[in-house]
Amino acid sequence: MRSELRRTARAIAAVQLPSGMIPWAPGLHADPWNHAEAVAALASVGEFEAAEAGLRWLAHSVARDGAFCQYYLANGVKEPRIDLNVCAYPAVAILAWVGSGGSLAVAREHLAWYRRTLRFVLARQRSDGHFPWALTPDRRPLEGSLRAASSAMILALEAAGWLGQELGGLDVDSIEDARSRLLLALQKDEGFLDRMDWSMDWYYPVLAGALDDDVASHRLDALFARGREAGGQLRCVLDRPWVTTAETAEAAMAAWRIGRVEDARALLASVEALRCDDGSYQTGMVLPTRAAFPAGERSTYSAAAVVLAHRVLEQPPRTSLVEALAQRSRIVERRATAREPTRSQSSKPRPSAVASIRAGANPPS
Repeated sequence: MRSELRRTARAIAAVQLPSGMIPWAPGLHADPWNHAEAVAALASVGEFEAAEAGLRWLAHSVARDGAFCQYYLANGVKEPRIDLNVCAYPAVAILAWVGSGGSLAVAREHLAWYRRTLRFVLARQRSDGHFPWALTPDRRPLEGSLRAASSAMILALEAAGWLGQELGGLDVDSIEDARSRLLLALQKDEGFLDRMDWSMDWYYPVLAGALDDDVASHRLDALFARGREAGGQLRCVLDRPWVTTAETAEAAMAAWRIGRVEDARALLASVEALRCDDGSYQTGMVLPTRAAFPAGERSTYSAAAVVLAHRVLEQPPRTSLVEALAQRSRIVERRATAREPTRSQSSKPRPSAVASIRAGANPPS
């Protein structure tokens, strides 16, 4: 399986542009969330050259105040709106780089700009713990919060906290305070925009560890009853006969996090029906015809989700995505061996859909 995952990672790298940008698929745009997910997948199987190029693209794309635009093209910006979940998520890529054995010096280089991004994001948290789902280009908040995006932000803040604790340079107290308040908002489950017809709104709070086991298991049961097909894959939109690779792989990680081992393994195994000969994965397919949708699209974020799900399911049940990427004891061991600066020597460390509608097309009816 390891060789198959390397093949999938190389299929991701084959789409990467000379700038380091990883678009959704050849000829399409990129967003920093799915780009960071792809970088994490590349790093996790040892494709360090491509992963480092992806980190450099993030460093070159971030604005002076730490913001990222929502969508980028090869030669500029496609959508200048600012999605705060998209801004926060590069912490996951940096963590995957470190946890997979990447250079700690490179990681600290990228934490320098990510520190600005983190300050930018945390300053937008509201008193009720919610974050506005996006800002206008002139930094005015838009109305509403998204359940799945907020859950992904929990993962990003968890990753940022690990990096701050182990490598320094990030205000871990502020990170933990923001994460705790956002967790409480997710547990109350009030004030979010209604997107419960999308499967990710059901499983992402479970994947993020925001719910206790009983509530989380009930949430997955309800999702699987409505959205899981006979072949095991998960519908992206619950009332449409369209199953998708990324949502199915992410749901596998959610099931694994609460100890539902058989469900997790079956979900992850089911995406092999969408695997292509070169190791890439179709974004999705329409049932019962099994026609690819969008037609011919093999998305990098779908492949990345599969690689990361395998990384999680290699670990003991109940391991989270962040824990699987961090391999914390390995970070500590490498830091001591390398005799790089400790926390006391560094700069006062303390502890949209996910990226709008990923497929970029209207789901089939």
